[in-house]
Amino acid sequence: MNTAAPVEGRPARSRPWRVVLWLLLVALVPAVMSAWLHPQRPAWVRTGDVTVAVARAWADALWVDARAAAAYQRAHVPGALNLSPGSWDEQVSDFVAAWGPVRRVVVYCDGHGCQASREVAQRLRDELGFKENVHVLTGGWDAWLEAGK
Repeated sequence: MNTAAPVEGRPARSRPWRVVLWLLLVALVPAVMSAWLHPQRPAWVRTGDVTVAVARAWADALWVDARAAAAYQRAHVPGALNLSPGSWDEQVSDFVAAWGPVRRVVVYCDGHGCQASREVAQRLRDELGFKENVHVLTGGWDAWLEAGK
């Protein structure tokens, strides 16, 4: 065991665990800050997101398809209304007519990369004042299809 002072000409041995700890700290702090401050935080951090299993259990849910009309016409969640960002003005009155004060709203679009559902959900909150009970389906239409298999 070498506990003596360093030999002249040779550097002192540093403890490897200190170096590893320092490197982890240097890498971890910016990574955590970036994840926390990033505008498109992962779905597991977002409030208002809901899974297919949870949303299906809501018998009173009003499903809103935020995809374009052509995609909605091809296939959609049974009973869903089409309310896309591009046709908001023409379609919002149908939504208001179908909505009730105690109904939960589940908005979906194509999948994880699609932001139309988030845009529609935000407009429902901001423009129509629905502060609660507006949820975005995690995984969107892709998740719905996968859950049906």
